Amino acid sequence: MSAKTTATPAKHWIWDILVLNLIFRGVWLLYMHPPQKADFLWYFQHAQLLATGQGYVWNGHPTAYWPIGWPFFLSLIFRVTGAHVMVGLAVNVILSTCIVGLIYLISMQLFHRKSMALAAAVVYSLLPSQIVWNAVLGSEELFSALLLVSLYLYLLARNHAGRVALRWIAASGLVLGLAADVRPIPLLFPVFVLLYELFIQRRRVATGFGRAITLFIAMFITILPVTIRNKIAMHHFVLVSTNGGTNLWQGTHTNGGYYWSWNPNINPLLHINNEIVKNQVGEHAALDHIVHHIPTTILNGFIKMYDLYKNDVNANWYTFHAVPSLQHLTNLMDSISNAGYYLFIAAALIGIGVVVVRRFDGFKASLFLLTFALYNTCFFFFFPAWDRFRYPVMPLFAVFAGVAIVWLWREMRERHPEEP
Repeated sequence: MSAKTTATPAKHWIWDILVLNLIFRGVWLLYMHPPQKADFLWYFQHAQLLATGQGYVWNGHPTAYWPIGWPFFLSLIFRVTGAHVMVGLAVNVILSTCIVGLIYLISMQLFHRKSMALAAAVVYSLLPSQIVWNAVLGSEELFSALLLVSLYLYLLARNHAGRVALRWIAASGLVLGLAADVRPIPLLFPVFVLLYELFIQRRRVATGFGRAITLFIAMFITILPVTIRNKIAMHHFVLVSTNGGTNLWQGTHTNGGYYWSWNPNINPLLHINNEIVKNQVGEHAALDHIVHHIPTTILNGFIKMYDLYKNDVNANWYTFHAVPSLQHLTNLMDSISNAGYYLFIAAALIGIGVVVVRRFDGFKASLFLLTFALYNTCFFFFFPAWDRFRYPVMPLFAVFAGVAIVWLWREMRERHPEEP
């Protein structure tokens, strides 16, 4: 079935949707601006240091424990506006609104249906957790926006061949490298891209490898400045950040969320202050555990993947629960967020089924979005996982939820036509 053949004229409502996103998300910030805690406070404080020329340091020493991308991005804005949490939150509102626009563009690129693209933009705009997260100074919005730009550019390459296609893929890789500077999660994504090109797009082996390698090389062009900075400042080769070993070690003990132990007999990282050494010890301890506990690793891996998708409440912990006068609303907001999330995921699953079964023109290209979703899910087979780390794939699911909404509406109209 061709999505193009059933297209109907539609007004460009997307600008109205984007304006409403800015308004409602801005109003949300006026109501909810909790004290920043944990990672989010760390990002703000280090963006302040960068903005004032003190460098990316922790306890007086150069650091790469958390990726520099988000605090560096914030610091550029703080140099103009001054360092204020509300400025950072306003930036997240703008980035979230851009995500809505990118969902629309990706849907249009895939299915050429304004109704589906608008439905995708609207359903994402109404998802409770994606609004609540705007009150937290996290890196999710910047990473997701860059990821969507990268995926969109890669999709543009499908309309071309040869050098023109490789240029689009290179552009995609450059942006994906910037995303990796914010969160290193996409570092191995080119491997999944290769599998996608070979087994879904059925390209020749040389073509598939060429596309994956082009993406990989372009990624590392924009990662390289961070690596060079780390080498100069820390005198060690650190690709992006040094917390991978710690997180991997935590993942060997995690089958239900965050893990940390203050028992030195259990935690080999507890009294290590040098983050380079801590990263190395964490990697060694994690790999040793994995090799000697393969059945447990596999079981915990699937539990972590379940944890990634089981609910949608983490944003409420850092907003409603973080404000004493609003803590009584946390359980209610958890219920609202989960209800919205479960409906959203149900729609996305229906949309995926419709696209594949009906063989929309863009169904193979749409599987590129699911390729990243699968990659992101597999990544957390080894690392601690909860719903916060699902944030970047929610816009991808929104594209399919938009398909489901339009399809269900058409089915209802056809089964219950209006009386003459």
